[in-house]
Amino acid sequence: MTSHLIVTLSIYAAIWLLGISIVASVAAYYRTATATLFLFLFSCLVFYGTRAYLKEFFPFTDKIESFVVLSVLLVVCALIYRNRISNKEFITLQVLALAAASVIFIFVDVIRYPPMFLHTIWYPLHIPVSFAAYAFWLVAGVSALHAIPAWRRDDPALLERSVFMTDLNRVGFIFFTLAMLFGGIWGYFAWGAYFMWDPKLHWSVILWLFYGNLLHLDRLPKLRGWKVPLYAAGIALTLVAFIGTSFFSQSMHRF
Repeated sequence: MTSHLIVTLSIYAAIWLLGISIVASVAAYYRTATATLFLFLFSCLVFYGTRAYLKEFFPFTDKIESFVVLSVLLVVCALIYRNRISNKEFITLQVLALAAASVIFIFVDVIRYPPMFLHTIWYPLHIPVSFAAYAFWLVAGVSALHAIPAWRRDDPALLERSVFMTDLNRVGFIFFTLAMLFGGIWGYFAWGAYFMWDPKLHWSVILWLFYGNLLHLDRLPKLRGWKVPLYAAGIALTLVAFIGTSFFSQSMHRF
């Protein structure tokens, strides 16, 4: 079996496993869903390990690898917080993960050797933490979406959900701050500047300020009541940062 075939089979298996897990979650077979998700993670480990072997480099350098790693991180977050989220939220996160992994059916998968400006320790430090931030913020957004009915009727139980969203944001904000720091250092060595006028960088600053301000929302009585819809809106902002500036702009971060 060739390495390229292993790559193809492993990602196809991962997608099927995600689908099985979603069906199991809907049918309330929670142990089956959890076990299937761990098999999904193993399949993705084979996928990335093989691609790293073929490239002889860190395997997060193209469209497919980027979307699949987001899928992996969403599943990891879903498993970590399984006891703090509802089954509907659990299913929603799996559906998002499935949508991300399914880009294998959209883009042509070609193993490409990375350009020289990626050959620095700051690149593999920058990418995983930025994607981890996206994942935590998307989980917070999904939690907020499912909390909107409770927010509309001013349910006292919403307080626990509010604390959960803040906890997720805090982790995501730390990751994204590190990502911006590592990216700035990498940019200095690659292009001679810590910051440039680039759509991705601009939107990253907007995203960082947005979630940074959300961390302080509980201290602002007049705005505290808008916490849930603001976190829900964060889904769109995060997707613009991940997809919009990477596909529909002339950014240096374009895939």
